[in-house]
Amino acid sequence: MEKHNRHSLLAKVLTPAVAGLTLLSLAACGTSSTPSAAGDAASGSEGKTSIKVVVAPIQFETAYVAKEKGFFDEAGLTVEIVPGADPSANLAQTVSGQADITTASWGVMTTATAKGMPVKVISGNGVVDPTVDNSGILIPKNSSINNVADLKGKNVAVVGVNTGGDIPMLQAAAAAGIDPKSITEIAVPYAGMQAALEQGTVDAAFAADTYYHQLVDAGFKSIASPVREFQGNMPVTVWAATDTWLKSNPGTAKKFNDAMTKAATFYTDPANVQAVVDITARIKQVDASKVNPKSYVPVNTSINLATGQAGIDAMKELGFVTKPLTAEAMLWADAPRFTK
Repeated sequence: MEKHNRHSLLAKVLTPAVAGLTLLSLAACGTSSTPSAAGDAASGSEGKTSIKVVVAPIQFETAYVAKEKGFFDEAGLTVEIVPGADPSANLAQTVSGQADITTASWGVMTTATAKGMPVKVISGNGVVDPTVDNSGILIPKNSSINNVADLKGKNVAVVGVNTGGDIPMLQAAAAAGIDPKSITEIAVPYAGMQAALEQGTVDAAFAADTYYHQLVDAGFKSIASPVREFQGNMPVTVWAATDTWLKSNPGTAKKFNDAMTKAATFYTDPANVQAVVDITARIKQVDASKVNPKSYVPVNTSINLATGQAGIDAMKELGFVTKPLTAEAMLWADAPRFTK
């Protein structure tokens, strides 16, 4: 099947809505300019000094590095880190005023921006490594599934249905010559995917980050790595806030980005691998020996406009967004960015 035809098929079967964006739209009606965070009020251009930051179940390490290594303190910020859930739910917390800054995904931010949501990417975090499998479609050892084409008529666990993160799997399905809508996607948190596979609730799981490597180590077989294949070097997780909050707290956002840039440098240094592993183990409440350092993705607080735009264009072509959108339009004015 030609590439153009595969994408046309996807465009017909995917709805442009992203799960959770209805919640975001409702929350936007009641957005507060001063989200709750240690009772600190905005003060002029500098903004708040005490903030609440929501992190995702994956790629959360840099936030804890910034807190535990004193980078937030050096920036003059007191930060409360709150464990979050899927990207849409995390973004909803900021839109509703429950948090100041959140981890979001590039896909969810794309759809939210296209729908006119008052949110902006303030900096980047995780990036897709085009050379290493840090995610994939996994099956049990005794499964009759051998490849992506065999997913036709099967149930597949994804962290969020139609949230953008499932796009690579749907692209892989079309590339394999099957109708993507023949796959039943079931929303399952990453932490619950192994149980879902073992209990037969799903036939396969699209896992990422440390959860992917844990499943591989547990004996589950990867049949494809569509994220690496279709989204190499693209932003994965990003830091986001509302337009209103950023207008009131530009200095706070800059300080946050400064601290996260230091955290990214620390995270990237091979000499600090064990320190990062210890953070992962503690937050996930597992033994450090169970954490595979190879599961860590590259991080960059600067957004790659070229690969980010490629991701947006794919979402538009696949029907996730219907209006023209640029990567630049998704970014806060002072967000770090580059074109490569």
